[in-house]
Amino acid sequence: MRQITILICLLLMGACAKAPVVPDWIAGNPVEYTSNRYLLGRGQASSVGLARDRSRADLAKIFSVQIHEQSTDELFWEQGGEGLQGLQTSISRNIQTQTNRLIEGVQIAETWRAEEGGDYHVLAVLDRHKAGNRLRARINQLDADTAGSINRARREAALPDQISAARNALESQLTRHQEQALLTIVDVTGTGINTKYQLADLKNDFDQLLGRWEITPEMVQDDLGGGWDLLAGALGNVGILHREELADYLLVGELVSEELTTADGWYWRRGVFTVSLQDRNSRRIFGTHQWFFKTSSRQAEMVDIRARSNLAAVLDRELLEVLTSFGQGGEIKAN
Repeated sequence: MRQITILICLLLMGACAKAPVVPDWIAGNPVEYTSNRYLLGRGQASSVGLARDRSRADLAKIFSVQIHEQSTDELFWEQGGEGLQGLQTSISRNIQTQTNRLIEGVQIAETWRAEEGGDYHVLAVLDRHKAGNRLRARINQLDADTAGSINRARREAALPDQISAARNALESQLTRHQEQALLTIVDVTGTGINTKYQLADLKNDFDQLLGRWEITPEMVQDDLGGGWDLLAGALGNVGILHREELADYLLVGELVSEELTTADGWYWRRGVFTVSLQDRNSRRIFGTHQWFFKTSSRQAEMVDIRARSNLAAVLDRELLEVLTSFGQGGEIKAN
């Protein structure tokens, strides 16, 4: 009987020896990677590569959720009209780029597999201290950029230069606002860096300058027809007063298109719409922008109608961003 008991004990000990020890980070709080030092992400998959990707994605969710929650604070920015969508898009693009850079600091700390053929478990970690330092440096730079833009807006004589500087100040603080949200996640205390700039004040300054802007549309070439109406309509839609008589600033348009072509029963028109913002008195060119277009239809008479309709939609969406980005000199930009 004693021999049987010993044998059973030996078998149980052998079984226990073979049982894998599950790391504490699989489902609990790891001792080595404490929450006050690291942000954690976990991934599980049949391949180690996919498990790593899932662990990084799990950690990235922490930031994406916070950014989504912060989006409601920017609704005032979109209330100025459809033309502000382009500016909002560029801000969202900036913060997404910064978030991606932050996630680049994520490290794969641990990998574990219970048995041959089982799933891989991966732990991704982000050092709060290092990530926080990067964010603080970025926020301090954005505050410095804001101060520089405000000073420039007060110093410049030309209204387009003032508007461009005011837009830059507002955009810098909108980007800072969201990076502050990232910092409150990374900082274990949940605090960030106080700012002396109020978004509402910067937006009010921008709106007041924009309200003073009067522009006269002028076409030097119009192959499609209706180019003046396109410019005038877009200016009105983004909140800029357009005048038929000469204002201090001209928006000079040039709408050039190729001859109508046919292929496989379709009619095609290609071309480019170029606009330049100019000072009427000094003839200074603040900036130039081009939109390339390509339109088709099975009916020849519909091609130009569609081309004008498409250009109108693009101008409504992008003209304000284009105009407020001018002020640095006559560089040509293109979409």
